Order: sequence, then C-alpha cells, then structure tokens
Amino acid sequence: MAGVPDAVVKAFDRRGGRALMLGHVHPDADVLGTLLALGAALEGRGWRVIYGGPHAPPASLAFLPGIERYEVLDRIEDGFDVAVLTDCPNPERTEGRLEAARRAARTIVDIDHHPDNRLYGDVNWIDVTAAATGEMIYRLLGALGLPLTPAIATNLLTAIHTDTGSFRYSNVTPETLRIAADLVQAGAEPAAISSALYERRTPDALRLLADTLGRVELSADGRIAWLALPAGLVPDHFVESEELVNYPRSIASVQVACLLREHGGRVKVSLRGKGAVDLTRVAARFGGGGHANAAGCTLPGPLAAATSQVLGAVREALPAAARGA
Repeated sequence: MAGVPDAVVKAFDRRGGRALMLGHVHPDADVLGTLLALGAALEGRGWRVIYGGPHAPPASLAFLPGIERYEVLDRIEDGFDVAVLTDCPNPERTEGRLEAARRAARTIVDIDHHPDNRLYGDVNWIDVTAAATGEMIYRLLGALGLPLTPAIATNLLTAIHTDTGSFRYSNVTPETLRIAADLVQAGAEPAAISSALYERRTPDALRLLADTLGRVELSADGRIAWLALPAGLVPDHFVESEELVNYPRSIASVQVACLLREHGGRVKVSLRGKGAVDLTRVAARFGGGGHANAAGCTLPGPLAAATSQVLGAVREALPAAARGA
C-alpha cells in the first residue's frame, strides 16, 4: 500500500491552524467518521475546526463522537487554512459548498478511494487500493504523529465498517483488518459500533421493512433484483438507517441489485453487485460513480421511467449469458 503523499502531510503538519471538514449531501458514516476523526486529531494539535455540509447527519449516527459539532452550512466564512473533503468523488455532491470553500480556504484537500474521483482539490490523494477512506485517514494520522484516542478510533472503525459493508466486500485486504485491529486496541468497541448501526431500530421499523421488502422484484433469469420506492412511501429516516439495497443483493442468484428512491422529483439510485459487471460504468451513464461493486447516481423522475433506464443499462452491462428480465 502506498504511503501518504508529502503534499498531504504538508497541508496539516503544523501546530495550530483553521480547518473546515466539509461533508457531501446526506452524509453517511463513511464521510462523517473520517471527517470527525481527522478534525479531532487536528484539534489535539491546537487547530480550530468547523464541521459541516449541506445536510444534517442522520439520527442513526448520533453515537459518533463529536457528531453534535457537525452543522448545516448555509454559508462558509473566510479564514480557513485548509478545507478537507473525504470520500466524495464528485464535487457536485457538496451542492455549491465546495465553491464557497475555495473562496474561504487557502488549500482544498481531496482524500478519497473512489476510482472516478474528479481530482477537484488543490491537493488530491486518491488511493483506489484502500478498501475505505477510513484506512487513508488512519495512515495520515500516523504520518503526522497524531495519537489515536478512543473517540478517533471509534469514528474511524465505524467509517471502515460501513465503507466495506461490514468487512464483506471483496476490496477488504489484510491491511484493512490490521488497521481495524489497531483501532480496537486504541479503544474502539466493535460490538458497540455494530449495535449502534444495526440494533437501534424504531418500534415500527420491522413493519416498514416487511412492507418495503415485499416490493422487491426479480428479473426472469434471477440475475437482477430491484426495489423501487415511490416518494412518501416510507419515511426518510427509515431509508437513511437501513441498507435496503443489500436485501435484494443477498438473493443467491442476483449479480446486480438496484435501489431506486423517488424524492423531490428525482430518483436516487444505489447499485450493488457481486463482480459480474463494473457498476461504476453503469452509474457514470447517468452522471454518477462509485466502485465496481457499489455505485450510485441520480436521475430525473418519474420513478417508472428512471427504473426502466437503470435496468436497461444494467442488462446491457451484464455479460451476454447473464442478460434477461
């Protein structure tokens, strides 16, 4: 695994400074865990740090240490030495905050592991061999000589846990597990993190889950499964707290699973695969991106038309023997 580039280390290797930890739309544990961890480590060296982005964190991630510091940023004040974005390949996902950050900060640092990252930073560190951006932040803290506190370790282990699908994705390496072990040694508690992520459902969540999963559809050959959710069918907090796309993906015959969620006249699409097709290319057709086995994009509505377009693209991308519906 490659080391931390000198330009990245140089951006943070000083005592004191002012940093903006800028998140993307609808922040998840991948981005929140990495931003909170890096920000807390810098604060330990005397930095002043602001955390925020276009949307508030989901209630399901309220357990992350320091999450109460994360703000909805309607405006960004001047005077930052560094603005950091993590796990955000597409600058459009900041809904204009990146442009404001360029005016407010001397240096934009882009830290990511997505192969389709658009290299929008003044300093770009893209490591596609990393299973999770959390691995990269762990290595950056080591390069800076910053200690791992239990709070920092908890944020990083949560970020790695979710970015690797609970260590189930094929990009997990021995280094991923060694880093996770070090984070546990530093005070992160895997059982507590797993419980917070997966065992904090609201009383009506199982009923909602049953009703929702009853809408899963399967192609005639069993290779594609999809779940299309019309606007208002289920509450936003439910979709944010459940990895719904993993349910159709769990069907043995399925090679590509799709979750399509209609919201505000647009359709947000999550794609998950098992190696039969590079889903980055499918998502790119609609302006999105991600990884070979986990990608996403957003299309104009209505839901039926978007579903037809996405399924058509998936069928075209599958090997000829795997097509059909």
